[in-house]
Amino acid sequence: MKETVISTNSAEQVSRHTQTVIVGGSLGGLTTALALAARGTAVTVLERTTGRTQRGVAILVSGASLRRAPGPQAREIVGKALGPASMRQGVYPHAWWDVYSALRDAVDAEPLVSVIENAHVVEIGQDADAAWARLEDGTVWTSEVLLGADGYRSVVRRAVDAARPVADYAGYVVWLGQSELPESFAERAGGPDFFNGADDMLAVYPLIDRDGGVTRYGWGWFDPHHTSLFRRIGAIDGTEVKHTPRGDAIPDEVYDEMIRTAQARWHEPWRTGVVEAFRSRDVVATPITEYLPHRVVDGRIGLLGDAAHAQTPMTGAGFEEAVTDAVALAEALDDMPADKGLARYESARLTGMRARVSAGQSFSRSFTCA
Repeated sequence: MKETVISTNSAEQVSRHTQTVIVGGSLGGLTTALALAARGTAVTVLERTTGRTQRGVAILVSGASLRRAPGPQAREIVGKALGPASMRQGVYPHAWWDVYSALRDAVDAEPLVSVIENAHVVEIGQDADAAWARLEDGTVWTSEVLLGADGYRSVVRRAVDAARPVADYAGYVVWLGQSELPESFAERAGGPDFFNGADDMLAVYPLIDRDGGVTRYGWGWFDPHHTSLFRRIGAIDGTEVKHTPRGDAIPDEVYDEMIRTAQARWHEPWRTGVVEAFRSRDVVATPITEYLPHRVVDGRIGLLGDAAHAQTPMTGAGFEEAVTDAVALAEALDDMPADKGLARYESARLTGMRARVSAGQSFSRSFTCA
């Protein structure tokens, strides 16, 4: 297994070069790195965090789509980690951390991919010969192609569409959690279920285990009532989401309020798990963003995943769309000059990206107006 490189703070500028740079080492960035490596491309992934900890709760994985992206070795690693039964289905979501860990193991075993952690990208640019990313520590990475997989607050997006660099707050927060599925209900677990409250909603989705069974479920509580709180703690500024707040940034009285509401509003077998998650503060409160792209490519620089098309989780397609981006990028760049390959990628994907985000925006408008 390769050793991960940790970028260090240094005033001295260092220049490094690789075939392709991907800014962002979450699911979309890792999948794209594997897809490019499968076609013989050397990739450096610049990841802002160090020793990424568990984030996210559940994502829908289409095994057929995911198997198209990486090469044989990576497919074997990912398939073994997630389990053959789980990879063959596309109904039950997987735990986010399980998918991330599987992809990271595959990347660490791929000699053509290097991950640089603690790499805080502060500036993106390009000229006629190369694209480049400058890090906070002064290191400059140059490459033939530079791809932004750096999420809804993408730095790379500013270089692609300077007129529209910011994803918009959708008007609501989703509280995300994961709980054990009661044993008495395990045999009856089906696909996602949705329960309407007064003007909020609970989405429940059983999580598939490695052996294909279901012992856990993820849930998302769609909440249009706490925008003012998230503005007050600095998570939202105007129409821009600045960050997903830490659990300890949310006042205790808000957790207590959510517990009381859950006890009165939601039914078993889901209510107990939701209540216990709030009591233990084992929830993630995510302000939802949406970004409808007008362009996702400029010269040697391109966008993918949430950097290109942030969408409400109600579409259930965020990761699947990122995998589709990864495959399209690898195919478009195969034996093509950088600018022509990326233009072909944009031509192939932009209409689909816009359609998926637009569908989600229709839900958001109806939900926040409810």
